Amino acid sequence: MGAIMVTAVENEFKFTTDDCSNVEHILQELESYLIEKDIIYSYRTKQSVDSYFDSKHLLLYSAGCMLRRKVSSTGKIKLTFKEPISNDYGMMSRQETERTSDGSFKDLCNFVREIYPDINIEEQPVFTMECERAAYDLDNGTNLSIDLCTYVSGKKRKDFLEIELECMSDTVNRDFDSEGLCDLALELGFEQVTRRKYQRGVEWLRAL
Repeated sequence: MGAIMVTAVENEFKFTTDDCSNVEHILQELESYLIEKDIIYSYRTKQSVDSYFDSKHLLLYSAGCMLRRKVSSTGKIKLTFKEPISNDYGMMSRQETERTSDGSFKDLCNFVREIYPDINIEEQPVFTMECERAAYDLDNGTNLSIDLCTYVSGKKRKDFLEIELECMSDTVNRDFDSEGLCDLALELGFEQVTRRKYQRGVEWLRAL
C-alpha cells in the first residue's frame, strides 16, 4: 500500500531577519509573552535538511509553487507541494499536499506528477536549506515557530531567522492571531514578508 497523500489549506504569517545573533533572547521573549497572556502550549524542537526541486526553467517558482523533500534528524522523509490560493493583508494561504517518501528521485517525480502532471523535475535540487526549529503548538490550534535557517548552494551559505504563525484548515482563515503574536514579531525587529522561503532562496541565488 502506497503512502497516503494529505491535503489541507495552510494559512500563514511570516516574519524574517538576517540578524541571527539573539536567538536565545528571542525565544525568551516569545515564551515570556505566552506565559503573560496565559496561552497554553506544548514545546518541541526539530532539525531537518530541506531540498527544493524545480524544472530546468524554474516553472514552479514562476507559478508561485514549491516542491520540497524534507529529511528530518530522525530519518523521516516527507515530500511537500504548495500552490498559492491568496496573498492578502500580509497573510499567505496555500494548498499544501504532503506524504512520506522513500527518498528516491523516482518517488519525488511520481509525487509531483500526481499534482502537476506535465512538469519535468530536475534531479539536482535548486538549493538546500538547513533548519533548526523551535515550535510552540498553542492550545487554540495555531502553530508558532522560530526557525534558524541556512540556505546552501555549493560553498555559498546564507543564515536567517524566521518566525511563522500558522493555522492549518480546510479553508482560508485570516482570523487566527487573536493573541497579537504578529505585533510581537514586529516588535522583536522582524520584517513581515509575503514570499516563501523557496522564492527568497531563488532570489538569493540570482543575486550571487
